[in-house]
Amino acid sequence: MRSASSGYGYGMTLSACLWLGLFPLLGGSYAHITYNKWIIMQYLTGVTLVCFLFDLILNRILKKEPGRKLSFRDVFPAVIAFVHILWIVITCLICSGSYDPEVWWQGKPVHYEGLASQLCYFSLFICFFFSRVHLKPVLLSAAAGIALFFVIVLQQRGGHNPFMLYPGGRSYAQNPEFQGTIGNIDMGTGYLLLLAGLFLYAILQYFPKFSSSTLQSRKLRLFPPTLSLLPLGIISLAFVFSLYLIITMDVQFGIISLGVLFLVTLLRFIPKKHRLPVLILLIIAVLLVVWFWPFYGGGIWELHEIFHGRIRLSFGSDRIAVWYYSLLLSGKSLLTGGGSGTFASRFNHFIQDNNLIIPAEQDGHPLPNVFDAPHSEYLTQLVNHGLPALILFVALLLLSIFRRHDRYLPLLTPCSAAVLCYAVQGIFSYPVCLVAPMFWILLALSFTMPTESKG
Repeated sequence: MRSASSGYGYGMTLSACLWLGLFPLLGGSYAHITYNKWIIMQYLTGVTLVCFLFDLILNRILKKEPGRKLSFRDVFPAVIAFVHILWIVITCLICSGSYDPEVWWQGKPVHYEGLASQLCYFSLFICFFFSRVHLKPVLLSAAAGIALFFVIVLQQRGGHNPFMLYPGGRSYAQNPEFQGTIGNIDMGTGYLLLLAGLFLYAILQYFPKFSSSTLQSRKLRLFPPTLSLLPLGIISLAFVFSLYLIITMDVQFGIISLGVLFLVTLLRFIPKKHRLPVLILLIIAVLLVVWFWPFYGGGIWELHEIFHGRIRLSFGSDRIAVWYYSLLLSGKSLLTGGGSGTFASRFNHFIQDNNLIIPAEQDGHPLPNVFDAPHSEYLTQLVNHGLPALILFVALLLLSIFRRHDRYLPLLTPCSAAVLCYAVQGIFSYPVCLVAPMFWILLALSFTMPTESKG
C-alpha cells in the first residue's frame, strides 16, 4: 500500500495487469458482451479486493512496516470520490420506490450501469488510490492486450470471425460499427484512447528533457536506463497500434481527443513565453477552417453550419437532439436526478409526454432515433445523479489532469494523460462497464505519484 510501504504492492500490480491487459479481451459474443463484461467486472473487482488485502497484510503485518501519515491534501480526491458515491446511493434510494431493483441496482434492461456498477467503480478507485502499483508490468500487459485486440480487428476486417464475436449470420461487412473485443466502436475508441494517452506519456518519459519537468527524482522513472530499449520498442509499437485503430475506426470524438492530447503535449515542448501566442494562433486557425469549410458532410461541416446559425437536432448522429432533450429532462430533478440505470425509461416517457421528435434521418441518411443513454458522460451524471454528482465528478477529473501543472498547462503523467483522453471523449460518449472500470483505475493511479507544480 502507498500509505504503508515505499515499495510496490505485488497484489495490486497483478490486479492492474489483469484489468488493463486481460479484461478488454474478455466478454465473448457481441450478442451478450455487455452483460458478460458486467459479470466479469464483478469477479475481477472481487479479485482486486483480495489483492488489496494481500498487500495490506504483507506490508503492514508480515513486514511490520509503519504506515506513512497522509495529509488531508493527499486523501482529498478519495474524499471527493466518497462523497460522489454517497450522493449516488442517495439518488438511488430516492428512486427505489418508483423503479424495480433490476433497473436502479443492476441497470437492466440496458448497459448495466446501475448502483452495483457504481459501487464497483468506487471500490476499484479506493483500492488503487491507496496502493502503489509498479507501472512497468502494467504497461507491458496493456501492450500485449492491445496487440491481441489489433490482430482480432484485422482478422474481422479481412472477413473472418475470430472467437465467434459476431453472432450467427453477422460479419464486419454487415456491422462495421462492432469491432474487436469491446464491441461497439464508440466504446472501443474509448478503450483505445485510454491506452494511447498511457503509452504516449510512458514513451515521452524516456526523454530526459521532457521527464525532468514532470518527475521529481530518477527513482520515479518508469524503467531503468539499461532496460529502456526493449520496453520502449514494445510500448511504441502498442502506441502505433492504438493510433491506427482510433483513426481507422473513424469515430470523430477519437480524433478530437487525440488532437487535445497532442496539443497539450506540443505546448510542453514550446518555450513558456511562446505558448500563449501559439495556442491563440492555433485556435484562430481552427476557427477559420471551420468557418470557411467548403465541403459537405462530416463533423467539421456540421460545426461549420452551427457557426453560421444553421444548427439541426440531427447533427452528431442525433447527439444534438439527445443532449438538448436530456438537459430539459435534467431540469425535472436537477438536484438528485432519477437514479442509476433509469435514463432509458425516463427519457422515452419524457419524449412521448412532450411530443418531442428525434430526427430519423439527415439529408436522406437514416439515423438512430431511439436512445437509451445521453451519449455524454457528463449528462449521464447530471440526469441520473443530479448536479452535485456532476460537479464532484468534474472535480475529480480536474484534480487528476492539473495535479501537476506549469501555470495553466497540465504536466501530464501516463495515467493523467489517459484521464485527459477519457475526459474529452466523455463529452460524446457515455459510461459503460466495457471501459469504465479501466478509467476509474487509471484515475486512481494518476494520484499515486508525488505532485509538482510550477508557477
